[in-house]
Amino acid sequence: MASLLSQLRIKLAHGEALPALAMLGIVAGLLTSGIILLFRLAIEHSLSGFLGMPHHEAFEALNPLVRMTLPMMGALLLIALFYKVSAKARQVGISHVLERLKNHQGHMPMSNLFVQFFGGIICAISGQSTGREGPAVHLGAAAGSIMSRKLQMTSSHTQLLLACGVAAAISASFNTPIAGVIFAMEVIVMGYSFLSLIPVILASVTGALVTRAVYGSEPAFNVPALQMNSLLEAPFLIVEGLLMGALAAMFIWVCVNTAKKAPQSFTIRLLLIGVLNGVLALLIPAVMGIGYDTVNAALLGNLPWIALFIFAMAKLLITSLNLGLGQPGGAIGPMLFIGACAGGVIGEIGNQFAPDIAGSTGYYAMLGMAAMMSACLQAPLTALMTLLELTNNPNILLPAMLVVVIANLTASEIFKQKALFPRLLQLRGLTVDTSPVEQMLRQNSVLSVAEKNIKVVDKIASLESIQLALSGNPIYLLIQEDKSIIACIPAADVANLLLDDEELSNWLEKDLETPHINMMALPGNRAQCASIFMQANLQEALDTMAEQQVDCLTIHFGQQTTAVSVMGIVQHDRIHSFYRYNHQ
Repeated sequence: MASLLSQLRIKLAHGEALPALAMLGIVAGLLTSGIILLFRLAIEHSLSGFLGMPHHEAFEALNPLVRMTLPMMGALLLIALFYKVSAKARQVGISHVLERLKNHQGHMPMSNLFVQFFGGIICAISGQSTGREGPAVHLGAAAGSIMSRKLQMTSSHTQLLLACGVAAAISASFNTPIAGVIFAMEVIVMGYSFLSLIPVILASVTGALVTRAVYGSEPAFNVPALQMNSLLEAPFLIVEGLLMGALAAMFIWVCVNTAKKAPQSFTIRLLLIGVLNGVLALLIPAVMGIGYDTVNAALLGNLPWIALFIFAMAKLLITSLNLGLGQPGGAIGPMLFIGACAGGVIGEIGNQFAPDIAGSTGYYAMLGMAAMMSACLQAPLTALMTLLELTNNPNILLPAMLVVVIANLTASEIFKQKALFPRLLQLRGLTVDTSPVEQMLRQNSVLSVAEKNIKVVDKIASLESIQLALSGNPIYLLIQEDKSIIACIPAADVANLLLDDEELSNWLEKDLETPHINMMALPGNRAQCASIFMQANLQEALDTMAEQQVDCLTIHFGQQTTAVSVMGIVQHDRIHSFYRYNHQ
């Protein structure tokens, strides 16, 4: 078994195992969907069983005193959870995934996974305004990353399996496999490639199949028949796009500015979350928890415009405050809630003043969900594909494209509010901006450009051992001392020296029993070497070369950097040639 895994790692590092990657994508999808189902069932059964609610989102049925105290009790549980872990382990959510992908090659710590899992459950069952999709993205990313690390995959494959977990998480949450793939590529990885798409697609399909096996094939929301009545609706669609862009900008602005001014003490921040959510739950119970029951009511046109307006503004305010104060919950669900209610307001007003022109309230609510999500995440393709899969109606794409684009432009260009999660990272002095070259380098293993035709010789080597090494026609000779590689030299330089008897006599040392040569004294294009493991990618190799001030790295298998474990070498010029000529 160990040898099979070793062979698999080497094949993956060489980019020669697409079928194996496909199977790993399926495994990542199964693992992620299992965790997401456990997360979801823990929330639903806790609410319907422990609290005795008729439905796991029927917070309105609770006693007013219970509604007010429940979020505060949740805050106390979160404080107890946070006290048990380090400050680093408290970093959760999509922002954390982006940061780990950018700065840590996608390695997700196990401790943060536990905090996200239990913290997300506490937020949801205590009635705090939250979403389950943000935590699901973190859980899926961590599942894929940790699986890769346990198998000792390369860092580029760790990032790929992380994307598989994210796609499966979104797919399992909404029953939207295509949207899961696009979300992983557009929001998390921020790039596309053929090799990465295959396993990510399979992971997303697996997540959807597991969810359908448990919950059935129905989408996450009760979507009525929706259609555009007339081109005369265009003014309503433009107004809706402007409104959604403005609301998204407000959501991001409140969240970011709350995070800027939040107290340093996590205890005070979590207590504030408990009090704010408790007070609002007493007044407007519809904003408690995830709120998909309210979203369904908005889609079916069962709420008056004034209720939709109040729900949208209250949800926007409390959720943005929660996220800014550091709640370990999600934002995607609340974005959909706000979009559905605000879009429903447009629909209600349109039907009031132009009933022959405007579409149904549910039609505008559905468009609002896509527009709000897209404007907050700056992810139009994800929003449009989610809308298509939820409605199973391609006719809705034309008006949706108009509303989504206007919302994105309004938020980003008029109000100057960029995507939410990168903005939150910027507050910590971090960035997810990546150049296309750096992105390409991170997606390729060092073994993909390595020179593997090498032989190892001792620093003080006998003439016979050198001739034996050259007999295999290597490209490079690696020079070892005390079992470690210290330099490399082109084999041609050494071979030319051996062919010149007169020159060779100048370098032969005969003070030992047999003639020998100091390989570090020979003339030639010799380069000092540092070491790197086969799991590294090309960007890591360049960073290591810059740090160690060398132009060559030996690539090692396993956990040791000895001459026995060397698999090849990678050079600075070879990496530059790779991205100059292979990816033009």
